[in-house]
Amino acid sequence: MKRILSLFSIVFALCLAAKAQPRIVFSREQIDLGKLIWHNAKEANFTLTNKGNAPLILKAVETGCGCTAAQWDDKPIAPDSSTTIRVRYDAELLGHFTRDIEIYTNERTAPFLLSIFGVVRMEDVDDVSNFAYRDGNLCFNADEIEFDDVNRGDQPEAVVRIFNAGTKSIRPTVMHLPKYLSATVVPTSIHPNRAGKIIFRLNSNLLHNMGLTQTAVYLSAYPGDRIRKTNEINVSTTLLPKVDTTKKGGNQPQAVLDSTVVNLAMQGKKKVTTELWLTNKGTAPLLIQALQVYNPGISVRINHRKIPAGAQERMRITISTTAQTFKGRHRILLITNDPKQPKMVIDINVKK
Repeated sequence: MKRILSLFSIVFALCLAAKAQPRIVFSREQIDLGKLIWHNAKEANFTLTNKGNAPLILKAVETGCGCTAAQWDDKPIAPDSSTTIRVRYDAELLGHFTRDIEIYTNERTAPFLLSIFGVVRMEDVDDVSNFAYRDGNLCFNADEIEFDDVNRGDQPEAVVRIFNAGTKSIRPTVMHLPKYLSATVVPTSIHPNRAGKIIFRLNSNLLHNMGLTQTAVYLSAYPGDRIRKTNEINVSTTLLPKVDTTKKGGNQPQAVLDSTVVNLAMQGKKKVTTELWLTNKGTAPLLIQALQVYNPGISVRINHRKIPAGAQERMRITISTTAQTFKGRHRILLITNDPKQPKMVIDINVKK
């Protein structure tokens, strides 16, 4: 009889042990991330609860893709307790996506399967009204690019947003790029009523001259299109001189303008002339290394490009009516050997 009771106790204990196991329950197994903006990562949170009667252990969480990362707590989850698995999608690829996440636990050998899905777009809202310039069905938001205050070795970028207002997909391209400028169109093909962008990158090491460099590039909906004023984008770059910042104290020049803003009224005249004075308030000669205009309708003249300490030089500025016909801004660029302020810009406001 004792043997029978002892055997019954052992069987009963084994049955209890067999029933003591974790049981994972997810609040949801799929999450729709909706619309994502390109390069703007988004996170999904999966909540799970241990409905079993033994601790639940998350052994591993595998995403199977470098574009998706997961974070979780590897501590045992007590019965009736919950935890969260955070899944982050990096949104580096355009278009629709579905990503599976495998959850390995001590409940069973086979993994539990979760998934995220959504669509990655260039912009949150694709609306032609956001683009001020248009050439056929290709719309863009800027017709000027300025790379200001560039030092030799810099590789700055500028972005022009584009939009396809047509009914067919387009493959935008940029024509007449100089060697120092590159352009990447993203995505390479833009569907109707969708936006994209062009990333312009400047390689300052390929610029020949210090100061102002200007060029024009042309956008087209397809390779081999014609160039015209409506698809023109003006690109200006200001390359600064190399300044020796190790020198402190001692004799140095100091460039001072009596004004950096000029207001002129044409009043029916073909040309209007005004004057500014450039003074060297330093203790060493001031050297004018570059004196350039952003607009061919503006001219500037100065007699001497070396100004002794304490002296001043007159600048004669002439504006013609043709200045209004060019896209370039009404500005004058002045670059000197003043170590504290090598670049000076004079803005010119013209009224008819």
